[in-house]
Amino acid sequence: MNISHLKYALEVEKTGSISRAADALYMSQPHLSKAIRDLEENMGITIFSRTPQGAVPTKRGKDFLEYAKNIIAQIDEMESMYKSAAEDKQKFDICVPRASYIASAFIEFVKKFDFKDPLDINYRETNSMETINNVSIGTNNLGIIRYQVIFEQYFLNALEERMLKYTPIWEFEYLALMSKDNSLAREKEIDYSELRTCIEIEHGDVSVPALPIAKAREMAKLEEEKKKISIYERASQFELLRRIPSTFMWVSPMPADLLEHLGLVQKKCNMAKNKYKDILIYRKGHHLTKYDKEFVEILNDMIQKVSEEKTV
Repeated sequence: MNISHLKYALEVEKTGSISRAADALYMSQPHLSKAIRDLEENMGITIFSRTPQGAVPTKRGKDFLEYAKNIIAQIDEMESMYKSAAEDKQKFDICVPRASYIASAFIEFVKKFDFKDPLDINYRETNSMETINNVSIGTNNLGIIRYQVIFEQYFLNALEERMLKYTPIWEFEYLALMSKDNSLAREKEIDYSELRTCIEIEHGDVSVPALPIAKAREMAKLEEEKKKISIYERASQFELLRRIPSTFMWVSPMPADLLEHLGLVQKKCNMAKNKYKDILIYRKGHHLTKYDKEFVEILNDMIQKVSEEKTV
């Protein structure tokens, strides 16, 4: 039996739909459908009835899914127990948003490892929904997700549904990152309307909660009116900002030494609903290793440092 198939089945039960489960798992619908069929054939039962309303567990399917939940919970607990017993191994993994303060803390964290011994570190940058999925299915032990405060309940519900725990890290306002040569860089504080003449650089895979149709249309109209460049990794964003002064990007507060090195500035902006949160997430039953705890400590130190630095 493939343990991943059990997790897939539980996601289908939770969403009530193969297509919605496939979206949540970041996989294709045909691939997920085949995995569920393989599981049903392997077990010799029909787990879900396919109806116009979605995928509905059969009577035997409900019993099977209850057993599956217990099995996954026990596996998570067993993995945490034995991983905790092997804390002396230099192993660490985390899934995070694209944020310079987190990347800077990660670099300081890596410096503390003994490079003469075996080392296994996995640092993945992606959007919040993929991070939630990666942590829930065990691809990563730790994750940091970012969301706009007005969408907090949506994300907390998603964590609860996937049996994930969380700890707040930082609440902040987005700043406008731009070249020192940008015409707005000399302003002490800027207004959101002033940025409409600039080109916004944004990450193209950022995910947001589903919105009411009227609100979605309103946001779509605003998107159409913007000048924007969509990218998918952090290195190109800095080059664009440096080489094209008319560009800018919304970012969490960055370390002053990195801004100086890149020749960039971050500006406060008068903008509504400009509150964001970063929170640490992990599976229930996962015991934080000494490396997990050390990273969080260094991250908190970095947050303290950046918070005390003056925005230019």
